[in-house]
Amino acid sequence: MSILLSHASSVTGHHGVTTSLLNSLFHIDSHTAKSLGATTGFEVIPGEQGVKPLTGLGRPFTLSKVPMFFALSGFLVAGSAMRTRQLTRFLGLRLLRILPALFVEVFLSAVILGGVFTELPLREYFTSSGFWSYFYNIIGYVHYFLPGVWEHSQGTPVVNGNLWTLPYEFESYVLMSALMILGIVYRPKLFTALFVAVTIPLLVANSFYGYGITPAHLGGRVMVYYFATGLLIYLWRYRIIFHETTFVVCGAISYWLMMYTTTVYIYPLLLAYVTIYIGLFPFPQFKLLKSGDYSYGIYLYGYPVTRALIEAVPALRGNLALASLSAITLSCVFAAFSWHAIEKHFLKLKRFISKPSAVITEQLHPAVEESAAPASEQGLSLEGKALGTA
Repeated sequence: MSILLSHASSVTGHHGVTTSLLNSLFHIDSHTAKSLGATTGFEVIPGEQGVKPLTGLGRPFTLSKVPMFFALSGFLVAGSAMRTRQLTRFLGLRLLRILPALFVEVFLSAVILGGVFTELPLREYFTSSGFWSYFYNIIGYVHYFLPGVWEHSQGTPVVNGNLWTLPYEFESYVLMSALMILGIVYRPKLFTALFVAVTIPLLVANSFYGYGITPAHLGGRVMVYYFATGLLIYLWRYRIIFHETTFVVCGAISYWLMMYTTTVYIYPLLLAYVTIYIGLFPFPQFKLLKSGDYSYGIYLYGYPVTRALIEAVPALRGNLALASLSAITLSCVFAAFSWHAIEKHFLKLKRFISKPSAVITEQLHPAVEESAAPASEQGLSLEGKALGTA
């Protein structure tokens, strides 16, 4: 939802929900925001390829969203690897979770959205190489554009900006597969030593030689590092104390460090801790949320739905509140469609790959399975419930 709101702000021509809110509350104009960045040590780097540098008090909020996503992914996928302990089973579960919904989203974007918004004759559109190459997104070879779609619009012609993370999510799965084959993922001390050995040169390279410094969002390889950070926390989950005071301290330090560009590899463990703490916090359970896992659908459809809304209703471009509300509502509709029409039916196949994973899915979302799991499979710990549907 946070990423969706951020994109809605960008598409409507605003400067970010969080930044806009903070600037409004503290009356920070663009000049003052730049001064604030300079006084806190944040290096304002000229935009690269049209990317505007992140400045001001909202920078850490904007910068942290995708890294938190990958840290959470590492934590959850580590649970899947530990339960399966077999590469083919692990990869089978990944395919069931990712590909069916992704295929449908790519298909709908190319055929329906593209067919509606393209400026080309439909015959020319559907026979063009650009149309067919868009389907490479299904295997993580990202293509952002469709022929004649939004090429002359006021905003970007990108059809689905969220897909940029796919190659790095797949790289994370390759990393996990290698760790499983080598047996490292089952040995916490060995993995920790490897993690530290990789972190030290990265930290030095970023802090002293400018490696990985970007004007705005962190690079894709940094996301893979966050995935590994989530894995590290999972391996030591029984030794780590999740406490609200530690959560606040880690959050405050992360916020401060994220104002800088030379601390990219200093705060990941802190930010990952914040992420996992939120994920394990015993929030009230709502029946609507237990009816399905809608997060993946929101991720897939949020961006194209928002872009389509703005193009179909130009009046929304200057109204961030109405545009955001409309985008959230319609994205949730598509997410519900994705879950109930596609995802949950493929997840039924989990029982043929990994029965413990199938039982966890059943406990979280009973509608996935047509019948309850056998009593012998009910003895899962609360850890299984917390780990979600990975």
